[in-house]
Order: sequence, then C-alpha cells, then structure tokens
Amino acid sequence: MSWDDHNRRRAAIKAVLAYAEKQPAGGLPYEHLAEAAANFSSRRELLLALQYDWSQALWARIEVLSLDGNKRRRRAKLIDAGELARAAWSACATQHPVLRRLLDTYRDELGPAVKREQGIRTMAGPGQSVDAKVDRTRVA
Repeated sequence: MSWDDHNRRRAAIKAVLAYAEKQPAGGLPYEHLAEAAANFSSRRELLLALQYDWSQALWARIEVLSLDGNKRRRRAKLIDAGELARAAWSACATQHPVLRRLLDTYRDELGPAVKREQGIRTMAGPGQSVDAKVDRTRVA
C-alpha cells in the first residue's frame, strides 16, 4: 500500500465516522459514501480498518495508564490489571464513541477479528461495567 492509498483510506475512515456521528441511525455508511466503497473492497474490510483503529487507541491508552502506574508503584501502590483495562476501555469509549458504537453494532460481521479484543473486554468487564469482577492479576 502506498502513502497515497493510506491517506485515501484514512480520509475514507474519517468520512465514515463523521457520517455515522451525524446520522447515528444510518448504520455503517459503506454504501452511502463513495470514498468508503472506493477504498475498501467490502463492508468487512472497512470494519476491520475501524477495528484496527480501536485496537491502536486502546493499546496506546493501556500503555499510557501503565506508565502512570509505574509512578504509583514507586509509591508502593500496585495496579490491578482489571482496573487498568477498565480505565483504558472507558477512556477510549469516551474519546471514540462513534467508533465504539459502530464496532458494537457490527460485531457479528467482524467475526474472528474481535478475538484479540475479547481478552481486554473480559478484563474490563461487560459493557464497561465498573461493577464487573476484577482480575486480581497485578500488572508487572
């Protein structure tokens, strides 16, 4: 993939998210946006690109929070992995609500692509519930 292809795909993703934000009941706008169909061979390919964006944002948030946790550990306070996952998930869902809504709505079309995310979702708890069981594994 060339940089031009990459930039066109990024622009198409931004257009999809902007459309979905303005028309929340409109579903995944693959068929409604020419740039989506022109840059992604199928709805599933578009969803995989959206899933990739979510994964990148989530892992970045986990990394930031765990770096912050290193500072806390120096003050003799351990970070619970479940708490870390919940905080990261919640922060990402707040920062990217349209992206999260699309992925939740079209989860079945993603199929196996969501398996990597399921481990974090399990730790974070269903539906970002703060009352979910906490994994007592400590973050190293």
